[in-house]
Amino acid sequence: MRSELYKRTREWLPAAVVVAVVLIAGARLIALSMQQHAERAREAARTEATQIAAGLEAQLQGVTDAAVRQAARATHNSDGLDAFATVPAVRNGFWMGADGAALPSKNAPAAIADSIVSEWASVSGGTGFHNPSVLGPMREGSQWIVAARVPIRPPLAEAATQPLGWSVVYADLDQLLSATRLGRLVDAGYDFAITQVDPKSASARTFASSGAAPLDAPVVRSIHLPPGFAAAIAASDLQVAIRPRAGWYPASELATEIGVLAVLAWLLGFGTHDLTHSLRRLQERLAISRQRQHALSARLSAEIEQRQDLQKSFDHARYHDGFTGLPNRRYFMNQLDRALREVRTRQRQRVAVILVDITRFRLINDTLGHTAGDELMMQAARRFANATVATECVLARWGGDQFAVLLLDVPSAEAAAVLAGVLQDALQAPFELRKHRLSVTASIGFTGVESAQRAEDVIREADIALSAAKKDETTRTLAYAPAMGGHAASLVSLEADLHVALANNELRLVFQPIVNLRDYYMVGAEVLLRWRHPVEGMLMPDRFLAIAEEAGLMVSITRRIILRVCKLASAWRQRLPQGQDFYLSINLSAAVLRDQGLSDYVATVLRDTGVPASTLKFEVTEAALISNVGAARDLLERLHSLGVQLILDDFGTGYSSLNYLQLFPLDYVKIDRPFVSRTGSEHASSGMVAAILQMVPSLGLTAIAEIIETEAAAQALRQMGCEYGQGYFFSKPVVAEIAVQFLRDQPFAVLLETPESGTGATLVVRQIKISEDDSPTSVMPALTTPDDEVADDQPLPDERAPRPQRTG
Repeated sequence: MRSELYKRTREWLPAAVVVAVVLIAGARLIALSMQQHAERAREAARTEATQIAAGLEAQLQGVTDAAVRQAARATHNSDGLDAFATVPAVRNGFWMGADGAALPSKNAPAAIADSIVSEWASVSGGTGFHNPSVLGPMREGSQWIVAARVPIRPPLAEAATQPLGWSVVYADLDQLLSATRLGRLVDAGYDFAITQVDPKSASARTFASSGAAPLDAPVVRSIHLPPGFAAAIAASDLQVAIRPRAGWYPASELATEIGVLAVLAWLLGFGTHDLTHSLRRLQERLAISRQRQHALSARLSAEIEQRQDLQKSFDHARYHDGFTGLPNRRYFMNQLDRALREVRTRQRQRVAVILVDITRFRLINDTLGHTAGDELMMQAARRFANATVATECVLARWGGDQFAVLLLDVPSAEAAAVLAGVLQDALQAPFELRKHRLSVTASIGFTGVESAQRAEDVIREADIALSAAKKDETTRTLAYAPAMGGHAASLVSLEADLHVALANNELRLVFQPIVNLRDYYMVGAEVLLRWRHPVEGMLMPDRFLAIAEEAGLMVSITRRIILRVCKLASAWRQRLPQGQDFYLSINLSAAVLRDQGLSDYVATVLRDTGVPASTLKFEVTEAALISNVGAARDLLERLHSLGVQLILDDFGTGYSSLNYLQLFPLDYVKIDRPFVSRTGSEHASSGMVAAILQMVPSLGLTAIAEIIETEAAAQALRQMGCEYGQGYFFSKPVVAEIAVQFLRDQPFAVLLETPESGTGATLVVRQIKISEDDSPTSVMPALTTPDDEVADDQPLPDERAPRPQRTG
């Protein structure tokens, strides 16, 4: 309540102050105006009073002049009292003797003359006055009489000489006043009064006035007697009093000015209140606006800080890896550019770039999940950071499974090799990933720079060295050598030629027989790929399959192979005896296992060619399976549901995990060279091979031994229970026409000398027969190969498929 009252008081206080100031100032102004107006009115009244007094003085002057003239006539026309008494008096004049008695006169009634003489005698005490004087006004009946007397003396008499008599002239005061035209004062708005102050009683007698009431604070003007005359009663001069009828400051004007002042005060008061209220509301709005501005400024500042933080985050994200927190490739390239500029300007002597590729990264991603793969890279990043903490270098994440190190101020090329060894040692301890202890290694390639080079060239050299280190089985760390660059250029050229090869039908299929070791009958063949290069001649798969993989051509190549093989199988079935079965196996790479449309494509091809699904088999390696376990299992399940059997290739060269034998729908297992040696049966009869051959049937699988190169190895495998085999002991890879001849001419004949091209050459074969002691005998009939690979000289169909893996 008090706060509300205080608030309202504060609202009205400025208005009250303004009203008070206006009233005080207005009152002061009105007072000054009244003073000025009164002063002007008084000045005007003085002027009027002066005019009236001057007129009345002129009238008195006339009376005194008449008395003087009358006295002069008496002096010049007689020599004594009796003589001047005979002189006729002027109008309203008479003579007074030396004894103070009035002499008879025709021009003045005796009563008036006696009254004047008597009045004069009473105020002067007899004849005491010897000088001219004026008496009155005096009352005579209804008249006020003013009389002037002048002494009569002989000529040349002194002023102190007793006069001989007196010349007296009187006039009616009303007549004198009417001559001054007092009526115009009334017309001008003035009140007036003709008064005389009694020196004895100090009271004023009014002889003429415009009203009955006495005048309040009038302008008074004394009426002076003519020169030489004195008042009969001392200090009894007549006075003219004038005052404006409305007063010195008219009430109407005062009321008007007060009303104007009140209105002005009211207007200014309410105007001030309204202004104060508006100002207060404006201040409130300004305060609100200021608060909003402050809030907006604070929000803007917060947004700016947020933006700056976000920009810092963006900059950090732009130049750093999100998982490991290490600098990324962009940051690394910027630092490499700077380091190379310093090398060019001799600020640094030598720098080195190291590229590290983590092995088994994809396997961990596919088996344990991408989170485990990210955790692996984070742990590896921490180990590398700890290993390089004392070295002036830049450690960055280069790619999915790669790191890069920029080594600054390298004293020698060996220093980079030492740091590469330190990085290898950092990976020696097993990694803990999801309750699994895994050992991880790395391939490292590095190069040193001590002259002006571009950053792209330096990275290319390190990448070439890394690629060579991946392929080198003896060492995991390699330094760049100029010869590596030539090899890389050759690979680039070979990739360009490979695109042309697909269009020009330069890819060829060859077939390596698969033999039943019990009776040496050929049951099928593995399909292998060759490239008839126009310049380099016939190229083996290890020269171009990796290039085709990187160029993304293997999907198309493999689908062409599947279509071509099915067409060949359909043609062979027509040429072979009815009821003779065989199969052709095609290698599938990791890229093939990611082609989810492959099963539909295979089903379509089998349907269009009329080839049974049992005629087609697919071979996969452990490395291809672990590259993408989920996708590979789905695809193989669909292929197996079509009736296509699956072969696990190169068992023993990879991880040799029994888990894969149960995880995937496999039908065959190929035992590779580490279990079947070229040297002879002493290794073939090893306990490990025997154990594998005993284990495989228990898993519902069939074993195929490959790379059998001696008769002793074949015999040993047969005795250990291995059902099938393939290798150079039976035949090198041959063209389609020779392969179909092998199928037709059973039992199988061992091919001793057979050119792969099959053009213009004579084949010498050995016919194998089974003796009683299970030892084969060789018959070597001569076969002539056709000049043209009839069954395999057509271009591979333009279908998309992954590439085969086997090189043959």
